[in-house]
Amino acid sequence: MKSVQWVKILLCLILAGLNVFLFVLSCGVDYRILVAREHIRFRQEMPTMDSWINSPFGKLKNYVFNVTNAEEFRSGRDNRLKVKEIGPIVYRIVGFNDILDRNETNVRYRKHRYRVVEFLPEESVAPDVLNWTITSTNNVILGAATKVKHTAPLAAFGFDAALMMEDIFVTDSVYYFLWEFTRPLLQTLSRISNIRPNVAVLYNALKEKEEVYTVNIGPKRGIENFFRIETLNGEVIIREQLPHTRQYDSNSCPFNVSGALDNSLFPPFVQPDTPLNIVAIESCRVLPLTYQRQERYNGLDTFRYTLLQSHQKPPGCLDTSYGVKLPDGMFDVSQCVINDAPSAFSMPHFYGSSYNWSQHYEGYTPNAKDHEPYILLEPVTGIPVTEKYRFQSNIPIPDLRRFSSRLSRFSNMMIPSFWYEFEMGQLPGFVTSLMWINVNIVQHVQPYCMVLFLVLALWSVLKAIRVACGDLGYVGLFRKLCGDMGTVTALETKFQATSASPDVAVK
Repeated sequence: MKSVQWVKILLCLILAGLNVFLFVLSCGVDYRILVAREHIRFRQEMPTMDSWINSPFGKLKNYVFNVTNAEEFRSGRDNRLKVKEIGPIVYRIVGFNDILDRNETNVRYRKHRYRVVEFLPEESVAPDVLNWTITSTNNVILGAATKVKHTAPLAAFGFDAALMMEDIFVTDSVYYFLWEFTRPLLQTLSRISNIRPNVAVLYNALKEKEEVYTVNIGPKRGIENFFRIETLNGEVIIREQLPHTRQYDSNSCPFNVSGALDNSLFPPFVQPDTPLNIVAIESCRVLPLTYQRQERYNGLDTFRYTLLQSHQKPPGCLDTSYGVKLPDGMFDVSQCVINDAPSAFSMPHFYGSSYNWSQHYEGYTPNAKDHEPYILLEPVTGIPVTEKYRFQSNIPIPDLRRFSSRLSRFSNMMIPSFWYEFEMGQLPGFVTSLMWINVNIVQHVQPYCMVLFLVLALWSVLKAIRVACGDLGYVGLFRKLCGDMGTVTALETKFQATSASPDVAVK
């Protein structure tokens, strides 16, 4: 045989061996596991990497409350505050994850949540909403009174006299309350202490915090541990809570980040009973995700998780704020806000809270559709496809009967500062396409691939034999292997005459 024929035979045998190998390999593995193992390696070349690096991304929708009966409440003609919601006030948010170090078992990165903050006038309630004038409670005085009541109750008698020039209500622009809220008291105290004078809600909420995560990656850590946190800022306890860990049982307080997630990626093959917790850096705690139901979203079957359940009891270490026992459905965040001000988070409009808001307010409309925070997670890939992260910031007010009448009218109230919703942006089209293929095709394509491997292996062996026999066609090869079947053998049958044949004359 010529050398060319030997090369052809060798190539065919190699192809046959490769397909046999792939067939045998396919018998012992699940293609979905193979894809997942590549995903959790978290390589720089992965198609989803760019989307993760530039996350979180989406819209931050903010809502404030305008008090419409300030004079009537101040004078005592009204016993309840009448509020009107103003919003949404929408900002585009784009974050950035800066990878500092990576190896086969973990990655360390710094999260910048607010690299881009851009006001979107056309998507807000009105393009000039920041210039609207509203009236709000003076949360500086109310917060200070709460701290004084808890730390130095005897000072209550001189408290109001020192703040006679401060009105209990403040009227100014929406922009002022979101970005420039300061009072003469704060400006004076900031000169002699470390108190910050600007207590505007967005000005402080969007300040960058140090967030350096070390998380698990790679098959050695296990698929179920992908992107689970090892440390945050080099600690397993949230830094702001470190001074308070001696007061509480570490097992019952949600301050330990070990095994939690940063809410950007989750382990593949999540089940409804898979424990999932996320770090809520704005409230300095770990939040458990509670599975609710399956939900269809953009052609994908997802799991819906809520971040806070209706009437959920707060942990023992977060159920009190400056001596005020918090209702169910709220938790203390005073260690996490500017100037350690009294503060508690709830769902917007007090949805799911045991606080009887109707005793003190008119105008709230709590409902699950608009106010429940949730995440939709695609369980096979562990990638969140959308989320609406909603919380309301409140000032818990104690009994202020020892204070002046203008303050005592606020006794035992929860004073909302604002509420916000972070709505995750749409994933890039190619990312959702890859997710759809992974979910809907990969798990079904394996048996078809195995049949193809067998067919290719058989074809390659037959091709090698044909080349070895002088490039025979399939018919020729069949004759060669099975013998010459082309000769037809006739069987002669003789019949014995029983009588003489008559002569037939043809004329």
